[in-house]
Formats: sequence, structure tokens, C-alpha cells
Amino acid sequence: MSKMNKKGSASIFLLLILAAMVMLAAAFSYAAREVAFTSYCDGLLHLAGKSMLSEFDWELKERYGLFAFERTGQEVAQMVTDDLGYALQPDDRVRPQEIQVNFASHQLGNSAVLKEQILAHMKFALRKDALDHVLGGRNQQEEGGEKEEETHEKDRTLRNRKIIRSLPSFPLIDSSLGFAEWIEQVRSRLSDLGSIFDKTKDTYLVDRYILENFKNAQGAGISYDTFFSNEVEYILEGDYSNQENYRQVRKGILLFRSGLNAAHLYLDREKRAETLAAAEVLTPGPAAVLTQAAISGTWALAEAENDVRLLEKGRPVTLFKDKTNWATDLDAVLNNLNNGCVDTGSDKGLRYEDYLMVFLHFQNETIKLARVMDLIQINLKGTYERDFLIKTHNGGFQMKSKVNGKERSYGFKY
Repeated sequence: MSKMNKKGSASIFLLLILAAMVMLAAAFSYAAREVAFTSYCDGLLHLAGKSMLSEFDWELKERYGLFAFERTGQEVAQMVTDDLGYALQPDDRVRPQEIQVNFASHQLGNSAVLKEQILAHMKFALRKDALDHVLGGRNQQEEGGEKEEETHEKDRTLRNRKIIRSLPSFPLIDSSLGFAEWIEQVRSRLSDLGSIFDKTKDTYLVDRYILENFKNAQGAGISYDTFFSNEVEYILEGDYSNQENYRQVRKGILLFRSGLNAAHLYLDREKRAETLAAAEVLTPGPAAVLTQAAISGTWALAEAENDVRLLEKGRPVTLFKDKTNWATDLDAVLNNLNNGCVDTGSDKGLRYEDYLMVFLHFQNETIKLARVMDLIQINLKGTYERDFLIKTHNGGFQMKSKVNGKERSYGFKY
């Protein structure tokens, strides 16, 4: 073979290698372009989805610290499409297709979603309070101030059947007990009282949120208008009458305190002897034991009534009593003497809101959160937007789209 033939063969071989390298480079360039465009479009989809979260309901956030927006899935998909159309207008090489939006696991009417938002709000609030305290700028709520006049709210009753049927708790009516019925179960579950006020517990944060954002019979420093003035009592009882909610909660506290007071009478040797002596005077003989039980029950109830009156005056009442904070006298009880409200002067114990905290701790969480939603919906309907429904508000959404034939999924939430 001549030298010319050898050189020609080598040149052809080199050209083939060069052509293969050029084709490979072109393939890599095309793939890189596709990856770049897909990544670009992916970023735009993510940004467009995030921008939807900026449309949260301002009034809901300001009043209750909750983030949610009200849009249909079709509206969100169209708005994302419009945003992408504007961003991609000069470039037709890539287009997202089939944008689908789903709110199933993000609806604020879902108790799990509401609880998650409440916990996030409270954890932020606790950190802020701690920082304010360190910096010396903590705003302390004045105690002992005048209670705001709420006479126009005291006798309110929700009667509009359409509004009642739209309440989140309405489907739970048949499964919910009245406060005075289930409060009897609480006394047997008070062994671990510390967990009720443990700030690291989710239940504490939810219950503290309720006390800070809803009114109760002792007031809660809330300035905006609400339908009920006894809102926490509504969460405990669930009646559509403002007065009935307080009446039932008062009755429940009376029964709760009566049981604890009866336990004290049984354990206190001196009081036990005192009730037995009175029983033997009234019914000498074997019947004295039964009479003693009746006297003890009457005395425990009279002490409980005094306890409730103290709570209504903003005074503390200890859960488990001793000689120093027992207020009533057996002779006065037996002679049916009404001494008004007897105050031993003790500053130990729990105040009215603390008792509410205890009761909230033991309430069924599903019912508790549903009634929280009720109050938010009722109040915003009455003072902000008459068609407000918490179930139409969403704390996020799932979005799917096809980019260059490949399906992409995104999740957005506050």
C-alpha cells in the first residue's frame, strides 16, 4: 500500500472519530439545553406556586394568626398558567402542560391543618414573648382592670339554621357530650397536673391559643366584636346560647369542685368527726352513717358554690384543699345561712382561666378544634365577610404539571 493510501485511510478514520465527537457534543448540548430549560421552567412553576401563598386572607391572619387563601383549584391553575405565560413569552421551546391543583390535605377546615397552624403560631408567639422579655419590652396585660361592657352579647343566641348547619362542628352534634356530663371524668385524671401546664406539649399550646384568642366570662383583652362573649365556654359546652354556655360551665365547675371538696372532707379527720357528730344528733343509731354521707355531700356542695363565687370575683381556688383554705362552716350550712362569698384570703390556687385550661386539656380534641372553627367562622361572617366559610380557605396546595412530557409535582404550604 502506498504512502498516499495510508494517509487517506488515516484521514478518513480521523474524520469518522471527529464526526462521532461532534455528534456526541451535539447530543450533550441538546441534553444540557433540555435540562436547563426544564430546570428553568421548574423554577418558574415553583415561584408561581409560592406567589399564590401571598394572597392569604389578611383579616384571618390579623385576628387569629392563621394563614389561608380562598381560591378554587381551577382559579389557581389559571393564575399559575398566566404567570408562566408571561415569563416564557419570548421562548416557545418549552411549555408546562396540564397544570392540576389539589387542596385535599391543606383545607383549613381539616382539624389537622388547623392544629398545625395553631402550633406554628404559638411557637412563634412564645419565642417572641421570650425575646421581648429579654429586651425589656414585654407588654404585660394589666390585671384588675375594669371589665369591658358586653351586655349586648350576654343574651345572644344563634338561631339562623343556615349558619348553624354550615358550622364545622355541626356533623359532630350527636357525638358530643355536654360539659357537665363529661367533666365528671376529669377528677380521676388529675394525677399528672404538671402536664396540663407544660409549655412543650402540643395540647398546652392549643389550649393557650384558645384562651388568648377567644373571650371568656372573665374577659380576654380582645377588642374586636364577637358574637358570643363566653367563647371559651362555647368551646367547652357547644350550645348556641351565650348564657346557656356559661350556665353549663358554671354547673360543671360546681360539680367538679364538689367532688374534690368531698374527698377533702373524707380525708380530714376533724371534719369527718364533725359531720358524724352532727349526723348522730339528727339520726341517732345505725342511720347516722347515711346521714353523715348526706351532710358531707351538702357541705362539699356549699363549699363548691363558694369556690365558684370566688372564681367569678377573680380570686384563686386551690384544686386540693387543706385547713387553711377551707371557707365554709358546717353550722352555717346546716342552718341554711347564706354568708355570701367567704374569702379566706389565700392567694394559692387556680383562677377561672386556669380552670378553663384544665378542662380544655381533657376535652376531645376533634370537638375542641371544630368549635374553634365555628367561632372563627361566626365572627368573620358577622364583622368581615357574610359569606365567609372556613372550609373554602386553604393553608396550601399540591400542584402537578407536565414539563416536556415529564410529570412534576410540587407542594406548597404556609
